Amino acid sequence: MPIPTHLITGFLGVGKTTAIRHLLAHRPAGERWAVLVNEFGQVGVDEQLMEGEDAAIRQVPGGCLCCVSSQAFTVGLNRLIREERPERILIEPTGLGHPARVIETLTGEFYRQVLDLGAVITLMDARHLASPRHREHPTWQDQIRLADVLVANKADLYSDAEREVFLDFARTLDPPKTRTALVSQGTLDPAWLDLPADPPRSVEDTHDLLGDIHHPDDLLGDIHHPDSSLGDTHHPLGDTHHPGHHAHEDSHDSPAGTQSDWFLATQHGDGYHGISWLIPADAVFDHDRLIKTLVNLPLDRIKGILHTSTGWIRINQSQGEGEWVTTTPAPESRLEIIHHTPLDWPALHETLRRSLTV
Repeated sequence: MPIPTHLITGFLGVGKTTAIRHLLAHRPAGERWAVLVNEFGQVGVDEQLMEGEDAAIRQVPGGCLCCVSSQAFTVGLNRLIREERPERILIEPTGLGHPARVIETLTGEFYRQVLDLGAVITLMDARHLASPRHREHPTWQDQIRLADVLVANKADLYSDAEREVFLDFARTLDPPKTRTALVSQGTLDPAWLDLPADPPRSVEDTHDLLGDIHHPDDLLGDIHHPDSSLGDTHHPLGDTHHPGHHAHEDSHDSPAGTQSDWFLATQHGDGYHGISWLIPADAVFDHDRLIKTLVNLPLDRIKGILHTSTGWIRINQSQGEGEWVTTTPAPESRLEIIHHTPLDWPALHETLRRSLTV
């Protein structure tokens, strides 16, 4: 019997991870669920953000999930199915990923008898309707067009006017969505998972829906060696496009005066830029300095699991909104930053180092 499978899509920072945590918390007792998460960044944070949900969580870092030709997606999905034998699968594409490509793969010949793709649930922030940067972004448009269930999350933060703008916008969509809703804190109705795709998805339908939307640029991954001089040392392949391929290698630094391995990678694609850090657990950040450093950065997206002077914390923040909560210890600290303009990685790296305890 095909496994019920669901795409939970939406642009950067709309609350997809929080929504999935809510669904996991409300699944039927004893039912085996699995989650496959794609991330724009290179180190992967969402698997740890969902820790403790008693479900199999797998991640595909580096934007690979939305590249049809990438084996990372199919290998990860096949392994998840084979090893976990889930009764339901949730898939969270990166906020910068075109869901059409994932739909093509999941409804293609290989998975047709294995997976039953249900209604595509797309989260959005209704305040983005006032932002040309969002409204005119091809991926944002693609996510809205392919949604069966369209959900305006973070409704508790909207003004009455913003609520009305969203409802007016939803009424203009043709064909109309199966469900339209406003929710707060990602509180999706689990019953929406049982809604069928409407209309049933096919490769031809997906291409028609895309219309004249452009495909995203190939992700370009640069690996840096953040040494004490913070010189810009790019990976030798850094100036070459690698569709579906993202290079990784170790990097070294001496934060807090002792030799420790720090991995730092930058990437850009689809008009956005990211920096990812993988930091040894013995590098401890001063809690207050770290909060002051990151909260004051006007960035589109900050996610992380970090070791601080008050314990381990989980960061899930979008444009200054989000959560900073205590969490269980992790094997290492991870941090990912994404923004719509180029980032000064040497300056950000140095700022992060200054937040370490002495």
